[in-house]
Amino acid sequence: MLQALVVTLHGGAGLLPSHGQTHVQIPRRARPRAGFTESDYLADPADISAAGLPAFTQRHVFLHFHGRGGPDREDADLKARVLAQDKAAGLDRLVDIFVWREWLDAATTERISYTGQAIGRKIGQQLAARDDLLSLHVSGTSAGGFAANECVTAYVAAAGPERRATARLSLFDPFCARADEVGAPWEDGLGTSGAKLFGRDADFAEHYLNSDDIVPSTNFALPLCYCYDVTRSTERSSFPPPSTGNFLQDIGLRLLGYHNWPIGYFARHYETVLDAAGAPVLPSHEQLPRGAVLKVA
Repeated sequence: MLQALVVTLHGGAGLLPSHGQTHVQIPRRARPRAGFTESDYLADPADISAAGLPAFTQRHVFLHFHGRGGPDREDADLKARVLAQDKAAGLDRLVDIFVWREWLDAATTERISYTGQAIGRKIGQQLAARDDLLSLHVSGTSAGGFAANECVTAYVAAAGPERRATARLSLFDPFCARADEVGAPWEDGLGTSGAKLFGRDADFAEHYLNSDDIVPSTNFALPLCYCYDVTRSTERSSFPPPSTGNFLQDIGLRLLGYHNWPIGYFARHYETVLDAAGAPVLPSHEQLPRGAVLKVA
């Protein structure tokens, strides 16, 4: 278990709080304490009654869950890339950034993962009510990982095997730990809840990894996903630094290192490729095995 020395700056993104404060947490060792459990959360759950999808008629869906402080530049770049690729391929698909900032900002540290799961579960169940979907691609960055994964899990469970769409999950440096699972950034995170859950229920799950930033529980390859390690990618050196217009906020974000690079990489490389039926091609874990790591040069 860790405590954290907190440096307070203005602004925030990714895992950072917003509304005037950026907390850059520098972990240090402390004696273990009792964990905040799902039962604790369910005794006082977040009010997510207002959370819902926009009305849509498309039979293909790309849904993205931003991180804390988002949506930000990288979220917008991702959406623009997918829309441009879909247009070029002739695919009519709903491409949406699910904005859950009000719930994320309101959540205390120990409640973030459970709130994310509750949001993702509700959205997944709403998607399952549509029995005509052909493909579902869900992505999440940083703190959005729990929401994105749970969205896929809930969709697959509620839609059932006979009528559901294909389900693809893309995660970008996801935060994997419950509050009582957080270790130092350099520690193996295989014991975290994210390592045990992320990708489990997707037909294809992929993880874009940056392994040398200071954000805890994000610097290891997820065992249930095919992993693209983009840490040593030659493109990373040209990844533009944060430029929000707020000097202190940008400094806070830079302290996170290249935590946002994985989503940045995806936003530069994603391609919409269609199969003979006109649906997005789904990669296969037979060719790209769960737990395997490709180091991108």
